[in-house]
Order: sequence, then C-alpha cells, then structure tokens
Amino acid sequence: MSKVVERLNVNDPDFWYNLENDRHKILKWSPEGNYQKTFTPEYKYFLERLHNLPTIPNIQVGDIVEGIISSIDRRQIVIDINYKDSIFVDVKAPDLKIVQNLQKGDKINVMITSFNDNPFEIKGSITELIKMDVANKLRDFYKENIPLKVLVKEMIPAGFMLDIEMDNINITAFMPNTLAGVNKLTETQSLALVGQEIDVMLETLQQEKGVYVVSRKKYLKSLIEDRIELVKDCCRKNPEIVYRGFVTGTKDFGVFVEFQECLTGMIHKVNIQEEWQERLHEIKPGTPITFFVKDVLKGDKIILTQILRESLWDTIRVGNVREGVVRSIKPFGALISLDAETTGLIQNTYIEKSGKTLKKGDKVDVKVVSVIKDDRKIYLDFKK
Repeated sequence: MSKVVERLNVNDPDFWYNLENDRHKILKWSPEGNYQKTFTPEYKYFLERLHNLPTIPNIQVGDIVEGIISSIDRRQIVIDINYKDSIFVDVKAPDLKIVQNLQKGDKINVMITSFNDNPFEIKGSITELIKMDVANKLRDFYKENIPLKVLVKEMIPAGFMLDIEMDNINITAFMPNTLAGVNKLTETQSLALVGQEIDVMLETLQQEKGVYVVSRKKYLKSLIEDRIELVKDCCRKNPEIVYRGFVTGTKDFGVFVEFQECLTGMIHKVNIQEEWQERLHEIKPGTPITFFVKDVLKGDKIILTQILRESLWDTIRVGNVREGVVRSIKPFGALISLDAETTGLIQNTYIEKSGKTLKKGDKVDVKVVSVIKDDRKIYLDFKK
C-alpha cells in the first residue's frame, strides 16, 4: 500500500489540511465543468477507517468501564479499553487472591480512580469495584437475615475483630462482647473463639470507621425455634436422653444452663445432684454439666433436671387438697409453696372472700382449682 494510504490518520492535524487542498487526489475535474468525488483506493480506506474509529468517551474518576486484560503480573494489571490509552491497576497484597483467578484476555470491569500526568496514565481499581458489589450483597444479607461465615481474628477489650471473605476480598467486621453469644461468655469461652470460623448475622449496615458490626447472638437466636421443636420431640419420645451444656449462672433456687448452642434452661435446686444442692455458689459459669430435659413451657421456658423422678408437678390435679406454706405476699395474691419446686397462687378474690389475713410463713390448707401446664401455673383456693 502506498505511503499516502499509510499516512491516512484522522488524528493527524495535517490530514485535514491535505484533504482541503486535495493532496489525496480525492476530487477530480469533470468535463461538465465541476468537481466529482473519486472513490480511489485511498479514499475507500479512509472511509473504512473513519467508520470503524471508536468513540472516545469523556472518562471521569469513579466511572466503571469494560476492558480486556492485555497483561498481568503480581505487581500490575494492564487493561485495554479499546481507546488510545490503557488502564493500569496496581496489585496490592490484599488483591492477590483476585489476581490468581484472572488471566490475559479476560473481559473485566474496572473503576477509574485517577489520572496522572507526566507521563499521562489512567489508574484504576478492580478491588474497589468488587467492594461495591460486596456492599450490595451484604445489604441483601442484612435485609434477609442471611448468616455469614466469618473468621475470628483477635479478641480486643470491647469484643472481637473478624474477617468476612466474599468474592476473594476480605471485609473487616467487629462483634461486641454483648453480641458474641446468647448468654455472656466466660473469658475461656471468648478465647476459644479466636481462630475459629463462626456464623453471624449483620447487626447493622451502618459502618463505624469502615467496619461492619455483626452478631453471633442474632444468628443463634434464629435457631431457637427449630431447636425447641427438636428438644420437645426428643423429650416426648425419650425423656431419658442425656444433654450436655455449660453453666451460665446460679441463683439461690437453681442453676441456669446453656445447651444446643442457643437454648437456655433452669435446673431447680432440688433437681441438682445431691452433693451440689447446698453448694450452688461453688458452681461457676462455664462449668460443663449433664442433665435431662424435664419440660418445655410456653414462651420457650425450659425446665431441666439432673435427677429423673416423678415430682408433685407431674401428679397434681384439679381438686387435690394439700398443705402449703405462704412464700410471699404480692399485690395480686399470695404465693403458696406446695413443695420445694412447686408454687401455686391464691388470688386476692379468694383471700377477701375468706376474710383471712396471711403473712409469710403461715401454713394453709389449699385446694387446686386450676392447672395450666403450658405456663406451669397452679391456682389455689382455701380448703372449705
């Protein structure tokens, strides 16, 4: 091809001067006395190149463009966006997982981050674009309460620092101590979380200093309904199933226990192994413990026991008469202890009708007028 054709370049300022002065011999004088366009090979080549020239957009910082990777290594990715310039993406340590999954010739989206002078260079980022996609995904996870798998990196005074890995990038998250479990964790239990992969849910989309706040407690609470139904079913089929858990706290009347990851139950003092009944204060939070599930009440209240035996609660019926002791006087009536773990209520209506005055410690003969199993409530009247 002639040198004239090789020099056909619409980006050359001289091209338009040469065209105006017919340097490319595109115009030809006709016998009729006027000029005609002559489609010489040079002119046809020019029209073809002009038709195929890409439209150069006004690219700005923050724009997202598509290109093809023209070269890639552990330090830099060069992306051809089909214009006169390429986009250069510096590869940093956190980006290495992303680079491992890319190769020359791949189509990829890139975000423009800056324009540099001397020499002119367009800088871009793949990671920032992926972070935007991840942020959108996390928004969906938050709205739908979808669990996230996270790695607990370290424990700090206020809680835990964690990594969320998604689409080959790591997002930093924070979990406060108060959201680390259904119940307060002991120091030993907290230390045991470090280095572990656990399930959490997003507590909020509001980022504090660029960090997402997550909750293991929220995730565990989402399991309660199914776990309760499972325990109920097992209790009906076989009440002698042995469960294992750990102590979360103690009161004068019993011990609170966490089990099945998310469930909390109470063992009444009289149902604790005999050697510990008078030493409840010595049982520390975090202590492993075995037990049986005795009953699951309305409101997911779970009654546990270490001693399998029939109690008054199992046998009491409407119409039964028993001797009780006034445990306390309340605005709504008098609480009557029927045995060490069973309490009934005489409502004020019955007390007023009887004309009696009750005080704590009084012995009274009572009659059962109602038993509500789901609430574990017994209503009483005075024996006539």
